[in-house]
Amino acid sequence: MNDTLVRHFRWQFEEARSGSRWHSMRAVLADLTPAEADWTPPAYAGFAWNRGSIREIVVHLGGDHLHQISRAFGQGEWTWEAVLARYRERGGDLAAALALLDEGFAAIFAALATLTDDDLTATRRNVDGRRFRPRELFQMLLEHTLYHAGQIQYARCIYQGLQSATESPERG
Repeated sequence: MNDTLVRHFRWQFEEARSGSRWHSMRAVLADLTPAEADWTPPAYAGFAWNRGSIREIVVHLGGDHLHQISRAFGQGEWTWEAVLARYRERGGDLAAALALLDEGFAAIFAALATLTDDDLTATRRNVDGRRFRPRELFQMLLEHTLYHAGQIQYARCIYQGLQSATESPERG
């Protein structure tokens, strides 16, 4: 068996992490300053614990990768409390958020390395006993990554636009 689907998921996650020079997480986070990372929009209607900063989005994404993979293929060791404790232990700053994101991607690649195409399509039980298909989990994680890459790029454009308007209010 050549495990085409597993290889394809690995390729897609590599592109989403750093392969695409336009749309990968690394591309949209390139040269991100701490001020940009911590800027919050004037209004935000997301999760109550999140004010909409890029840093919080990065923590959320890296943490979700760890949380989901540990529930599906581990013992559920990456609870949200454990994720946030790791983030705080590392300083709770942009560097800590980026390290968490790297760790989340590493968990995805490690899980994919253990699977075959048959494993991806088989029904399994996660640590809570809920049934799932790994293919659907990886597809959701990929979509989640791409969603947040776009969200980060959009937030950066707004931040930079506000900075430009402040620097030169009279344009045109």
